[in-house]
Amino acid sequence: MKVLWKPHKGQQTRALSQPDSVFEIAFGGSRGGGKSSAGIAYLLKGTEDPGFTGLVIRRNHSDLRQWIDEARQIYVHAKLTGKPGIFEFPSGAKIYTGHLKDADAYTQFQGWNITRLLIEELTQIPREEDYLKLLSSVRSTCGIAPQVFTTMNPGNVGSRWVKARWKIGSTPPNKAFKDPISGRKRIYIPSTIDDNPTLKELDPNYVNYLDSLPEPLRSMWRLGDWSVLQGAYFSEFNSAYHVMSEEEARKIGYGREENTRFIGGDWGYSAPFCFEFVEVSSEGRVFVYDELTGKEKHPMEVGELVSQRIARHGKSINMTLLDPACWIRNPISYRKEETSMYSDASIAHALQGDKTRPFLPNLMPANNNRVNGWSRILQLMRVKEDSPPNFIIIKGSAPYLQKTIPEMIQDEKRPEDLDTTMDDHGVDALRYALNHTEAPMEVVKPKTKDQVAYERLLNPEPENWTYTWRK
Repeated sequence: MKVLWKPHKGQQTRALSQPDSVFEIAFGGSRGGGKSSAGIAYLLKGTEDPGFTGLVIRRNHSDLRQWIDEARQIYVHAKLTGKPGIFEFPSGAKIYTGHLKDADAYTQFQGWNITRLLIEELTQIPREEDYLKLLSSVRSTCGIAPQVFTTMNPGNVGSRWVKARWKIGSTPPNKAFKDPISGRKRIYIPSTIDDNPTLKELDPNYVNYLDSLPEPLRSMWRLGDWSVLQGAYFSEFNSAYHVMSEEEARKIGYGREENTRFIGGDWGYSAPFCFEFVEVSSEGRVFVYDELTGKEKHPMEVGELVSQRIARHGKSINMTLLDPACWIRNPISYRKEETSMYSDASIAHALQGDKTRPFLPNLMPANNNRVNGWSRILQLMRVKEDSPPNFIIIKGSAPYLQKTIPEMIQDEKRPEDLDTTMDDHGVDALRYALNHTEAPMEVVKPKTKDQVAYERLLNPEPENWTYTWRK
């Protein structure tokens, strides 16, 4: 019998021999570790069952086309039809192919019964939420247990959430662990080019190429090192410096009566909305002291929630800044005046509520210059020796912002900007506020009579001294 493909001993065999009790298998690390061929072989498991439905996902159409060409060399008994391609096996089992060309692509498989899901290059998916949308369709109506197999490399847009989900670096690899909420098991199986002797034999120069790369590319692509993630935008952010308790923050200016206070808001309905509450001391030090996030709420309801937060703190707000797009009239039915839902009101108007008692004090469109806003945040984050940081998150006050700041990465085509596919609602809200913040005038307290008398004793005026000139 002709053998079309055989897994290498070690990590490739380990990945393909995981039991059905492990629901999510993450395989990969460095470039050239034999991930793609393992994924193709993985989907063959179960194709003898006529009720089996497999699905492979790639980021774009060109990557998918290359995967199909490789799969055809192994799926020799399957018939390939359709665009994107569908492999149909003699048993009646099918393997579908798909790509994630836009944000809506993540929901196109809702309602499917996917027995086995293969996601190639998982770290190219920017948000964990998008991955979970795909995961929701993995269920079985046949005799094969549902399971997910993913391949990955560090360094792409989704590296941080993937690293966190599989606890890479914090738990031992090659050992399954149970999710505390779902109870399902997942495992991370690392693989490098050293685990792929076929590639090393056929193309030894590729190993030399990987070894010649500059850092951090070499560590990521040659060694599969997840501790050095490329392109982090706010690389100076460190929770050890930039997050502190309210008690510590008060020692360096937080909570003073004369401090100015601002709210920055990024609107979203299906995507999250986010409002960051910011206080600025006379030294120009910025404190984030509260946060409001959520989704799928009416703007007026959100405005009322913001108003309740303001009342809870009992601090006056100098200005509320929103994305200028919030002033577009009725964006839901824009240019559809014939529809019954048309209204001249904008999101900003709805957020305000009653004009006589507006929810958001001193509401203004924010300066939407992205690069200048990011530069302002970076400048504040810079840590100097023997000096407290100028950007501080009060501990426990803004968990969403604290989580997403380290996840932001540079845009590949415009490195001075953020990658807009990231979960950037928190940093956008922060940017809107910080583009307008002003430090208060330093309060000079009047001297007491005793202080004035004491200073006169130390610095007595000369005799015969007068304010007027004498000839």
